[in-house]
Amino acid sequence: MTFAAFYRSFERVAACFAAVAAALILAMSLWITYDVLSRYFFDAASPWAFDLSEYALVWITFLGAPWVLMQDRHVRIEILVEALPVAMQRVLGVLVCLTAIAVCAVLTWRTGIAAIEYLERNIMMPRIWRIPRVWPYCVIPLGCGFLTLAFALRLTLYLKETDPEATLRAKASAGQDTGLPEIQGE
Repeated sequence: MTFAAFYRSFERVAACFAAVAAALILAMSLWITYDVLSRYFFDAASPWAFDLSEYALVWITFLGAPWVLMQDRHVRIEILVEALPVAMQRVLGVLVCLTAIAVCAVLTWRTGIAAIEYLERNIMMPRIWRIPRVWPYCVIPLGCGFLTLAFALRLTLYLKETDPEATLRAKASAGQDTGLPEIQGE
């Protein structure tokens, strides 16, 4: 498999994760609306809605983050980056990617160990829903692992491209109407 094919495949998986995150956002808006309406009209609380929202926010964050990074739609200090010469942009990009790879790899490792311990010891959530703690939080090592790969792919972009920031700007503006990446050759 070529690098370009792997990159496109990774983008597709990240887009699928982002679609799940988007579906969770939609579902969360529905159950929060239900909770607000049931409290207002029937004076009946839905205590499960708060817990479910907390769990969903974790899943939304860690499923959506790799796609956001791959599309270069994350928060950045562009005014600083654009003021630098291209060579410095590349050096800064490489340093940021290496730091992020290290941090995300450590998070993957440590949260993976925690998830395995939650599963082995059958630790339950001390909430309204008595569910195993591993289910709300198993997405953290998965998302961090995918972020590690996403930063590694971004690093190769900084190492291969002559003007990686221009490539990233093009990726960020591509698909603005649909939210999907425009894949070459399709």
